[in-house]
Amino acid sequence: MHDVELREESMLKRITEKDKTISKMSNVVEAYERTIAELISEKEILIRNHEIECDSLKQDNEINAQHLESLEKTFSNLYAKYERMKKNAIKYKENEEKLVEKVVKLEECLRAQEQRYEKMKCHAMSQLEIANTKIDEAIRNHSQESAKLKAQIKKEELYRISINEQLIQKSKENEELVKICDELISETN
Repeated sequence: MHDVELREESMLKRITEKDKTISKMSNVVEAYERTIAELISEKEILIRNHEIECDSLKQDNEINAQHLESLEKTFSNLYAKYERMKKNAIKYKENEEKLVEKVVKLEECLRAQEQRYEKMKCHAMSQLEIANTKIDEAIRNHSQESAKLKAQIKKEELYRISINEQLIQKSKENEELVKICDELISETN
């Protein structure tokens, strides 16, 4: 019996140990289940967060794609404007160079015209001085000639007056002679 008790005791010990082990295992399993549940919960939270983040990233991606498309259009427009402005700048530069050449030619032409004008002005001034000298001389000559003619006219007037007086005198004398002759004729008759 002693064997049976020992065996029973041994079995009880083993059962107690097994119970302890089962209890420990049960605690471990519970802890494992709690950990698994927490991990699953964390995983679900992570999945939800990941989905939210993915949705947010998708929205950001769409917005960024729209911004990129808008930027590409803007850049394309800006580049087209830049190219147009570049062409215009080249044309303006060419026009400016042509205008500068024309201005230089016109300035040279203007200088030549000014020189011609100065020469013509000098020539005209000298001709004007010559003409003025001739006019002054002509005026002096005219004045002298006019004075001579006036003197001649005066002389002729005086001569005419003198001749008139002589004519009147001669007429009187002739009348007197005619009277005398008439008287003589009448006396002789």
